[in-house]
Amino acid sequence: MGEVLGRAQPLPIVVVVASVLASLVTRAARWQIYFLPRRRIPFGPLLGTLAISYMASTFLPLRAGELVRAVFLGQRQAIAIPRIVGTILLEKLFDFLAIGVMLVLLVAATPSLPETAQVAGKLIASVILVGFGFVVALAVWREPTLKVVSLVEHHLPFGLGRRLRLEHAATQFAEGTDSLRKPGLWIPLLGWTAITWSFAFGSAWGGAQAVGLQPELSALVFLIVLTSTGQAVPSSPGYVGVYHAAAVLALEQFGVDPATALGMAVLTHALSYGSLVIVGVIALWTGGYTLGDVLAGVGARGSPVGDPALATTQR
Repeated sequence: MGEVLGRAQPLPIVVVVASVLASLVTRAARWQIYFLPRRRIPFGPLLGTLAISYMASTFLPLRAGELVRAVFLGQRQAIAIPRIVGTILLEKLFDFLAIGVMLVLLVAATPSLPETAQVAGKLIASVILVGFGFVVALAVWREPTLKVVSLVEHHLPFGLGRRLRLEHAATQFAEGTDSLRKPGLWIPLLGWTAITWSFAFGSAWGGAQAVGLQPELSALVFLIVLTSTGQAVPSSPGYVGVYHAAAVLALEQFGVDPATALGMAVLTHALSYGSLVIVGVIALWTGGYTLGDVLAGVGARGSPVGDPALATTQR
């Protein structure tokens, strides 16, 4: 692996960093739409908060940066945390939709895809598309869908549904899906999602080129899908180990030797998260925050902040 990293080329490294930073900007632009039509949040606070949350997730386990993100934006813009959490969950679902679409296209367009990749692709795509369908139903046909959730809650064995408070959780999450009820917002949401994931291809391609790989498009797609799916589950800080294992597994399916695959994963991961840490520190400093504020945000366990009337509405 050391030999692989030693011959890394500088120009593709620039492509990786530029793609990661561009993706941060497009994600902030898309996040802004999730608050519509009720409220328009300025772009600057969204970008800064997003950068801080990615920096926090690099050092904190279990995706704790997402909680920091909700708390910081709630304090800045006087928005109840449950409302913000709903937009974050919706953002993740659009990302999963993109992954599902890529998987469907990958399996359909690549008959020679390894059998393990085909099975994994079909399973992941099915789960994603069913989950996204539920969210759309929750947004468009909210009352009937909540009634179905209520029935499920009351019929789960051992009172599990009531303990999990499924209907309450679905009702709170539904508040963050209002943007899906406006047909005119679907175009920018899908558009920003497509642009964001095109930058994911840019960073993956740049990382591969840096270590001398010339991967096929199908290999890049499977690499992005597997690493993104692996990072969806809360795990180690910065997904160290998780990302690398997923990347090596994906590339090995296409004949890449483990040392080269690991070198590419280490390089791409370090450049991606290193760039996000630098931008996050800048956003932390310019926003007047400290690292203590980040840790306090992690300990804020989701209590509403801001306007009490707004918080009551969100409940």
